[in-house]
Amino acid sequence: MTTSIDRLLAYQIESRHYPGALVHVERAGKVLARKAVGMLRPDGDEPMHDGALFRIASLTKAVVSFAALMQVQDGSLALDAPASDYLPVLDNLRMKTGVRPERKPTVRDLMRHTSGLSYPWEIQDREIREIAAGSNIVGSMPHIDSNTFLNALVALPLVAQPGTAFRYGYSTDVLGMIVEKVDGVRLGQSLKTRILDPLGMTETSFEVAVSEQGRLASAYPSDAAWHGLVPGYGIRKADQPWMESGGGGLVTTLGDYVSFARMLSNGGCVGNRRLLSESLFADMRRNQLPDGVEGPLVYTSSGFGFGLGLAVRLDWGPAAMPCAAGEMAWSGISGTAMFTQPGAQWFAVAFTSNMASRMMARMEFRRAVALL
Repeated sequence: MTTSIDRLLAYQIESRHYPGALVHVERAGKVLARKAVGMLRPDGDEPMHDGALFRIASLTKAVVSFAALMQVQDGSLALDAPASDYLPVLDNLRMKTGVRPERKPTVRDLMRHTSGLSYPWEIQDREIREIAAGSNIVGSMPHIDSNTFLNALVALPLVAQPGTAFRYGYSTDVLGMIVEKVDGVRLGQSLKTRILDPLGMTETSFEVAVSEQGRLASAYPSDAAWHGLVPGYGIRKADQPWMESGGGGLVTTLGDYVSFARMLSNGGCVGNRRLLSESLFADMRRNQLPDGVEGPLVYTSSGFGFGLGLAVRLDWGPAAMPCAAGEMAWSGISGTAMFTQPGAQWFAVAFTSNMASRMMARMEFRRAVALL
């Protein structure tokens, strides 16, 4: 029987939006869909398969935010402490006028993207946008060392007073540095100890061994933006610095990320083990944006707020996707997407290599899984 997922994937492949895709949809332990379609790369003859490695871009943010929440649970990190308590260089952050912000950005601001540390394309002020674009921080990652990254970021003006606007950007990269500082190890090791090992995510890391790089999925050559931004992640070069980017650096398989999504759908539990307390998990999936602060409209359409690490469907307002109130979601610029409803133990994950039409593709995917 042909399903809504089959029809969607057939259309996307035929339209050459991406060479291949992996999809998993599950409810209460029952797999509703598991698909591998198309090719691993457009320049080869290898079919897409479950062992494919994907650069998941901003789906990294959910993993890093969860690790930070585990530190909050441990008492080693405080949600409402200034981020500069952990990274003192952040005391040098200034507004466009050169004055200090009215208050310092907090750890909570980093998790909900209200810190004022924005990607260039999120900046509405033309002058600040041009300054940010000229710094080329995005283009330098991940082949930049953490201190150079942080100093370059601090040299840019904040785009808004902390806590007053959702501006998607470098917040989770900074949060990843705080996770490193608190745990006293590299970010990858912290994630491994706290999340990856407990979930059996053995193929998730910031660096892909040379012997495994043939498993990396790729986009069509015509997807120029994808090739300009994505391929450097996961591939370390001996003659260049390296940053484990908490905002977008993880490489993983579908099976590994399904384990993470399943844990979220189970309310922060893996089997009988709770990784995150019920109260902190409830905070994670509750809209954390202050009244009057619009959510991530560009990335999810209207009807969404933002919790601690993921967008959250509000219990009011129109939306372009059939998400239930309290559903959490996010996606990656490389063509990845995840949706999860913890109350129903339901989740859906799609991995593709597609930057050009990713916005529409993720919304079409969510509408397709609603029909299963």
